[in-house]
Formats: sequence, C-alpha cells, structure tokens
Amino acid sequence: MKTNLVFCFLLITNLLIITILYENSFAENLSPRQQWKQFADPDLLTCKKGFVLLQKNNGYPACVTPSTYLKLIDRGFTKVDFTLILNRHDMMTSLMQNMASNQNLMSHWHDMMIKNPTVITKTMTKWISQMKENPELLANIMGPITSEPKLQEKMIYEMKKYPIMENSLKQNQMWMDSVHRPMMGSEMDQGMHNDECGWCPEYIHHKPMNNFLWFSHYDTMMDLMYHIWINDKMNQDMHEFMLENPEYMAQMSDQMMGEILGPMMDDPEIREQMVKLMLEHQGFMNLIRHEN
Repeated sequence: MKTNLVFCFLLITNLLIITILYENSFAENLSPRQQWKQFADPDLLTCKKGFVLLQKNNGYPACVTPSTYLKLIDRGFTKVDFTLILNRHDMMTSLMQNMASNQNLMSHWHDMMIKNPTVITKTMTKWISQMKENPELLANIMGPITSEPKLQEKMIYEMKKYPIMENSLKQNQMWMDSVHRPMMGSEMDQGMHNDECGWCPEYIHHKPMNNFLWFSHYDTMMDLMYHIWINDKMNQDMHEFMLENPEYMAQMSDQMMGEILGPMMDDPEIREQMVKLMLEHQGFMNLIRHEN
C-alpha cells in the first residue's frame, strides 16, 4: 500500500515538473504578445536571455534589448515603469549594466546627483561605509584619479584647497619624506611618467566606455534617473555597478571630483587609506614631487 502511494506521489510530481518545463519552453518560443493572449498574466511572461520585458503605451508587452528599452523610453513609446522587471534578476542586471556603461546616460545620473545635494550626500555616506568594509572599492576610485593626467590635476587641486587634507599630509612623516625625496628615475621626465602601481593595472587594462547611445529628451531621461533613485533596489544595483568598475568611476570623478573627494577626505579612516594608496603609486608621487 505504502509503495503504491509513494509511486503515485512520484509520478504526479514528475508530471508537474514536466508540465512546468514544457510550459516555460513553450512560452519562450512565443512572442510576448502571443504569451499575453494565452496567459493574460504579466508574471508569466518570459523573454529570451539578454532581453528586457516592457509594456508599450498601447498596453501590449514586448521583449527588447536594454538599449532599445532606453530608446523607447526616450522617444515616449513606453513610460518609465520597472514593475515588470523588478523581480526578474537577469533583466535587471542586464539593464543596469547597459545603463552604467552608457556615458551619455550616466551624465544624466551625475546631473541628478549634482543638482540634488541630498542624493550625493546619501551616496557618499553609503560608499564610505562600503569602502571601509572593502578597501578594493577605494582603489577603484583612486586608480583612475591617480593614473589619468586630467584627473590627477583635479585631485591635486581639490587636496590643495582642502585644509584638513593638507594638514593630514603635513603631519604624515612618510608623506613628507616622500615628497621631498629626489625624483625617481635618472631624469625628471622619466620619473614623472613612471606609473608603476601595484593596485592600478586592473584599471589600466579596462576598456573605456564606448556606448554612445544619444538621447533626445533630457527631461525624460532625468525622470528615468529619478525613478531609479527612489527605488532602493535599483539604486543599490546602479551604484554597485559603478563602484565596482573603475572606468565608471573615472567618468564620475571627471564630472564631480570635489563632491566625491570632499566626504572621503572628511573621514579620518578613508583619508588615511587614500594617503597610503597615493604613496604606493610611484607615478602619481613623482607628479606630486614636481608640483611640490
């Protein structure tokens, strides 16, 4: 009797699994519109890997690439509504990666942060906490700043006008000894261009962002940024992608160096870590010696 019950239970379970797998496979071969007619339930709609689900203004769903998703929002063919993808991790990840690698779109994100002091304050408070837990995140910010000539100049300028940072450097014996040490290399120019840095190669080998998708409607894209900001999950995902990728931080630092460095230099622990990283970057220290 027990054997028969167990057999029946296993048979029913297997049939259910097969049915579910078949339905999912069947759904993937249908267009979103066909799925909609059959299921009439947004939670049951599926897209092929790499595509994002949205609902057009006419009410019909569609599966599109992340870049097309953004174009449709920009051109008004769909509204800013992340309801369909909030619980679809792969779609969220694909969209966030596409957005974070788009230089023009991230400029809108930075504009929103600059125009709203609360946004940058909250962001830097969270980032500083994360940097204390994971020092590699600080290196992701410092890598491009100390490696790219334009960003180097901006950083030096910010440090010079920030008294608390200047005083910390003057009180640091290793720093004072280093900046007064002769230039490394046989000649000044050789020393200045010596960029040996144990924690920078990962940044140097990264390809720069090359996604130049242009957007026509500034207000629409700013509205998109706002909706991401007020959604805690999407906000967190966006900033994780940025903070974990030095190439994103290079662009952000270029646009808002003071806003980033200020809170970092205010924090004693982060300030100490910054000095340590700078001392380890031979090329940057040669530039500081030259400036000094």
